[in-house]
Amino acid sequence: MASILAIETSTAACSVALSVGDSIFSRYSEEPRSHTKLIMAMVDAVLVEAGITVPMLDAIAVTVGPGSFTGLRIGFATAQGLAFGAQLPVIPVSTLQVMAETYKRKYSENDQHPGIVMPLLDARMGEFNCGGYQLNSDGQYKSVIEDQLLTTDAAGQLVERLKPQVIVGDALALIDTAGLQQYSYQSLHPDALDLLEIALIKQARNEAVDIGSVELVYLRGTDAWKKHTKLRTV
Repeated sequence: MASILAIETSTAACSVALSVGDSIFSRYSEEPRSHTKLIMAMVDAVLVEAGITVPMLDAIAVTVGPGSFTGLRIGFATAQGLAFGAQLPVIPVSTLQVMAETYKRKYSENDQHPGIVMPLLDARMGEFNCGGYQLNSDGQYKSVIEDQLLTTDAAGQLVERLKPQVIVGDALALIDTAGLQQYSYQSLHPDALDLLEIALIKQARNEAVDIGSVELVYLRGTDAWKKHTKLRTV
């Protein structure tokens, strides 16, 4: 098994996970607005516990969005610094795909006939980051639609079209607003343990890339984020 460090900071949760041989080491915390303080301490903790250093890694995995603008920047900057310093390749993964994997690990491992899992993140300003994922024959989640940013009404229409088995993440915010109480939901945050699971498969397929080729996926442009932040701080 490859040695991969996974970094996930795209929502209110902050987590890291590390594979070394057959062993997995991880840290997870839900302390909003504390990612900058926590992330390197978590990275150092799992490396020390595993008894390795950054140059001994095969790759670094990181979620690249969608998600919190600030959270994504913190995780990406951390991965970027480590990758540049040790000349390591990077495995970028969708936040929404990781959420689907987190749901599978925590809530649906015994489900033999799963339908579509719809990860959802509240993007504020009446919009939601939405995805749709379904297990393939290899037991891996693959997207059935592109990750996309939708208004509340459009997100509700997408739910009605996909008819997901479950909506995960910030689901209650949409369900209450759009009148979708008939659908199952599960509140959760993406976890680096599940990012690591995806990354190990991608590494085996030689899908790691140079950090210089990786871009964050905000779905909403950074200009809109800056305007929103300015308005909120007035």
